[in-house]
Amino acid sequence: MKTFLKLLLLLAVLAGIYFYVFYKTPQQRTFEKTLASARSGNAQAAFELAGLYASGTGLAAPDGKQAAEWYRKAAADGNMEAAWQLADLYIQGTLLPQDLEEAAVYVQLAARSGNARAQSELGRFYAEGLGGLPKNAGEALFWRIKAASGGDEAAQNAVQDVQMEDPQLYEEINRFAGVLERAEEGNSQAQLEAGQALHMGYPLARNDEEAFRLFTRAWEEGDKLPQAAYELSQMYQKGEGTEKNEAKAMELLGAAAQAKNPDAQYLLGTMAYGANPPKYEDAFAWFSNAAAGGQAQGQYMTGFMLMQGQGTNKSVPMAIDFFRNAAEQNHTAAQYVLGQIYWKGLGVPVNKKEGEQWLRRAADAGNEAAKALLEAK
Repeated sequence: MKTFLKLLLLLAVLAGIYFYVFYKTPQQRTFEKTLASARSGNAQAAFELAGLYASGTGLAAPDGKQAAEWYRKAAADGNMEAAWQLADLYIQGTLLPQDLEEAAVYVQLAARSGNARAQSELGRFYAEGLGGLPKNAGEALFWRIKAASGGDEAAQNAVQDVQMEDPQLYEEINRFAGVLERAEEGNSQAQLEAGQALHMGYPLARNDEEAFRLFTRAWEEGDKLPQAAYELSQMYQKGEGTEKNEAKAMELLGAAAQAKNPDAQYLLGTMAYGANPPKYEDAFAWFSNAAAGGQAQGQYMTGFMLMQGQGTNKSVPMAIDFFRNAAEQNHTAAQYVLGQIYWKGLGVPVNKKEGEQWLRRAADAGNEAAKALLEAK
């Protein structure tokens, strides 16, 4: 009997050991199955596995490092919910050390995919200047408006506050959002306008890469706008939003000028004028073309060359016409020169009244030479 009891006890111990070593809970089995699937390359399984690591399901405890690794893999495969969850891990700083710069990378990815929570958080990052992003009220409002339309309550409240406190900014961002929407739908003029705004950095933060993309679409697709070619030429010349490429810059500048873009024509004129030796005839041709397109600086330089007889026959009356066209566009140098012409009678009868009128306009705009001439009268 004692032997039998000892045998039963031994069997019970062995059964307990077997149960302890080999038995798996449903959560553990789910974890192992998900792990195997994720390791085989299943992107959805990678996302689910990250969630299991984050919650500690099927594990002894949550593992933030592993959760981040698998969220990162899932995000790389295009799962933008994974991008948001990874961002949130870095923002919360519980399972991982808080890292707002790392969070900002994934917040932006998720926000651009339409995730309302990420959009709301990105708005906060811009409002407070977090994670290496510039503090920018326009960007903050832009993303909060998007989040609000997706039902995010915090964003809705923030948008209402701005609407009451800064209605002008609210209107500007709403208008610009409409421009961006038309740009993405393929409207060339909207692509140009949005690109210029993003390159300038208003009303949103400056984004040269996005500006370059929009200018490229405006030039290569749809209406093939010459101004977009000019903008691209300048970005290639300076290496903004793309690698610097002077040959490509000149190619686009020439294409824009041939398509009668006044800014491109003026710039080619300055290159010819500043060449060694100067190419005055070429410069005058490009400046006068820019002037015909209404470009104020081109009008001024055309007048200047006519006044000097550079690259063309000297003609004071024609020069005055070009100076006047530029001056009426508030070109202060043209106003000053036109004022001098009439004030001193340079090639025309003296007309102090008209001369003073133009000098006064130039002085009011900050032209120091005009101020000095008026003070010395």
